[in-house]
Amino acid sequence: MKLSYSLFVLLLFAFACGNSEEDAAENAGERATTAAQETAYDLMMEGHDRVMPMMGQITQAQRNITEQLSAGGHGEDYRDLLMAANEQLEDADDAMMAWMNNSRPLTELRENMDNDEIMEFIRERTRSIAEVEADIKTSLANAQQILGDEDHEHGEGMDHDHDH
Repeated sequence: MKLSYSLFVLLLFAFACGNSEEDAAENAGERATTAAQETAYDLMMEGHDRVMPMMGQITQAQRNITEQLSAGGHGEDYRDLLMAANEQLEDADDAMMAWMNNSRPLTELRENMDNDEIMEFIRERTRSIAEVEADIKTSLANAQQILGDEDHEHGEGMDHDHDH
């Protein structure tokens, strides 16, 4: 009887140790998955954080364009350029607003998606914010160039410097 009790205790101990090793491996896997998700999410948010300050620049460029349009006295070609630049700025602003509206906190993603879906969502949002960043930079550069070229539209000469 003692032998079977000892064997039972030994088997129970072995089973318990085996489960602990399996639990430890599972926990390590979960920690690695969580860390990968957090790293990818943080990289995506770095893109957002680069773009967010540019939103104020878009607003300022649009104000400058509106001032130029209100001032009048411009040729039709220059007016058309200002209108097109303003529309491009508006599209870039709309793209950022759409990006933010379609983004979700990582905790919410974890509640509603498995790891593959989370990583795919983050990859798509990272690609998307890079596109938004490129669109904003392009629209700002275009607006700055058009606004900077305004003096030349009036034929004031090219012997002065523009402060950009």
